[in-house]
Amino acid sequence: MEQRSMLLNILMVIGFFFIGSIILSIILGLLGGLLWLAIKILIPVAIAVWLVRMISGPSNSRRYY
Repeated sequence: MEQRSMLLNILMVIGFFFIGSIILSIILGLLGGLLWLAIKILIPVAIAVWLVRMISGPSNSRRYY
């Protein structure tokens, strides 16, 4: 089995870290986008739906047929 040179080992480690950082950046970017979506859009919509149900809830239960 042939041994690799020290320079090749160093370059392989640098390349591994470079590729790993690109992949990690993509994954964290996607997670950040989903978090932004949840905070900016879904939470206010959920609060609005909850308020509408809270305001209109008791009036619906008092109806007599």
